[in-house]
Amino acid sequence: MILHITNDYANTPVYKNLIINLDANSIEQIVYTPVKSEKSIGNNWVELREKKSNIIYSNILNLHTDRALFNIKVSKIYKDIQAKVDINNIKLIHAHTWFSNGAVALKLYKEYGTPFIISVRSADLNQFWKLPHLKTIGIEILKNAKHIIFINPSYQERFTEIKRIKNLEDSISEKSTVIPNGIDPFWIDNVQSKRTQLSKPIKLLYIGQFTKRKNVVKLIKSIQKLIEQGVQCEMTLIGGAGNQNKKVLSLIENDPNFNYIGRINNKNELKRVLQRSDIFTMTSLKETFGLVYGEALSQGIPVLYTINEGIDGVFEKTIGVGVNPHSIDSICAGIRKIINEYDKFDFIPNQIVEKLDWKNITVKYLKVYESVSKT
Repeated sequence: MILHITNDYANTPVYKNLIINLDANSIEQIVYTPVKSEKSIGNNWVELREKKSNIIYSNILNLHTDRALFNIKVSKIYKDIQAKVDINNIKLIHAHTWFSNGAVALKLYKEYGTPFIISVRSADLNQFWKLPHLKTIGIEILKNAKHIIFINPSYQERFTEIKRIKNLEDSISEKSTVIPNGIDPFWIDNVQSKRTQLSKPIKLLYIGQFTKRKNVVKLIKSIQKLIEQGVQCEMTLIGGAGNQNKKVLSLIENDPNFNYIGRINNKNELKRVLQRSDIFTMTSLKETFGLVYGEALSQGIPVLYTINEGIDGVFEKTIGVGVNPHSIDSICAGIRKIINEYDKFDFIPNQIVEKLDWKNITVKYLKVYESVSKT
């Protein structure tokens, strides 16, 4: 029996797809997810075939205090798991973040001796590791974790460059693996050929929330600058909401070169929009992986992404261009490069989706689980 500890299960389909595929491989598992609101209970719930498997939603987190008081949050989750899960039946714990979930797994390991593995995500490197009071616990988690999973190779490279971790470099490299996130089977079943010709005007696309992390304001300003410089292009934005929603909408309100559609839940409709686009653009400040990059690539569209974040390093450079998200000039240059060398971005969508197929990704997780169980 595997215990998954994941604070974000209810908010993203990433974990659900992994759980479904593990279940299809007859893996018994308990998914424990603490949530901040009753509204999150039941999100991404799936009926699992394995009778002993279960998904436990626990409304024990406070939106404000638990974010600030790390140790109190960890203690709260630790005690709640002990009350709701028979740890003696657990053979392996998968903590789906290095810090928030890994700290809980470490406490369970010390109490019960249950081995654990961790996944390293954006908030771990870009937020928690930068807090001085958490560095000691961070190192202790690394030392005791039986395996470390990186969602993208850029994070693995950045990880081993951290001075305090360098002393552990050999042991970390021996017990670490890069395993990317997968995309929904819909995109694998509907893969398209590589797009070869640009539209007139060139059609750019963004899909996602309008948050500071997603950096949409700077992306829009970059495209507006390109248009001022004579580049004939237009942009469609899908999604919205978030802490910069009003600012984004005000920026494009009277600009005929921008088309805001809003959220699209129907995958067939989203597929049609992607197939009408030339370049997918998302220059997030921080991004663990970015499933929407994979969705765009499955439809044959090159992508503009952020260097050292998200999909950077997952595929060959022919999928698109990585840029500095803080620089309008870098974003503009990246878009220009894709436009001017459009035929050189010759990736094969079928190969992309094969790497992002959850069935293939799950095999990699099974190998990790098996290797840890044998130690």
